[in-house]
Amino acid sequence: MTKEEFARNYHAMRLEVELCRHVGKAFQDFFERIMQKTEPSFMMIKPMGRVGDWKADGYSMHTATIYQCYAPEELTGPETAKKIKEDFNGARAKWKDKMKRWVFVWNFYRGLPPQAVAELAELKKAYPTLVGDHIGPAGLWDIVQKLSLADREALLGVVPDLNDVPTTTAAEIQVLMTHLGSHSTVFSGPVDLDLTAIVEKLQRNRLSAAVSAIIKPAIPVARLVGKFVTSMPEPAFSEAIAMDLARRYNELAASADEPDVIFGNLIEYVLGDHRPEPRLFWAAAGIVTHYFELCDLFER
Repeated sequence: MTKEEFARNYHAMRLEVELCRHVGKAFQDFFERIMQKTEPSFMMIKPMGRVGDWKADGYSMHTATIYQCYAPEELTGPETAKKIKEDFNGARAKWKDKMKRWVFVWNFYRGLPPQAVAELAELKKAYPTLVGDHIGPAGLWDIVQKLSLADREALLGVVPDLNDVPTTTAAEIQVLMTHLGSHSTVFSGPVDLDLTAIVEKLQRNRLSAAVSAIIKPAIPVARLVGKFVTSMPEPAFSEAIAMDLARRYNELAASADEPDVIFGNLIEYVLGDHRPEPRLFWAAAGIVTHYFELCDLFER
């Protein structure tokens, strides 16, 4: 795998994590940041009192495109269909011939409800040249992956260097394991630590190629984690870490159904406040991979 291929896979996972965190105005702000790096003529629109924003969250001067964002915490079919219709008609009335294209931008990991899809289809049928293709999470990745590496890193964070994998040591692992142990409860009961083939685990948990691209380089570090926990004088410490990761997994699974998002958040959980340090990223990836491979705690 080349560095560029790894960078794309890493940022694909990071985008999923970020999209799950951004709802409402936060999503609009995130979309604006993407478009400012993609479309030089893109302009943010600020609502003005009772006048509002003229049913537009962004405007491309070059293509005369209106962008309307929608990212509620909970999305229902009738409400979404109603909003789509009202926003389109409102924008058409306000912008008139200054709107040559209207694009609905949405963010919801489970997809759009059928009522919303039907409403978009109706508008497309009635106004074939005016209504553009909608942009959801997949469409946002289509945009983001075309950005330069520097622009992607500005949006989604610096890509961990693959060259840091072989230089990751037990010292970095100890830093993070100590951090995890500080809020883990020592577990006295049995834990199923039977080894399962990692490829099978990837398939069973529906993890994507993007996550596989992170797990595979991290396997040597995961082996180092295994040696580290085996050498510890207190076996219950590793069991407590496993249970703490299981607890965090259950919290994440309750709010998101996307395995990549859960995996990415687990790495960030292990990192804690150590995110800027590159070798600590691989230590975190190795720790999550070790328990992912060894335990059934990620099985749903």
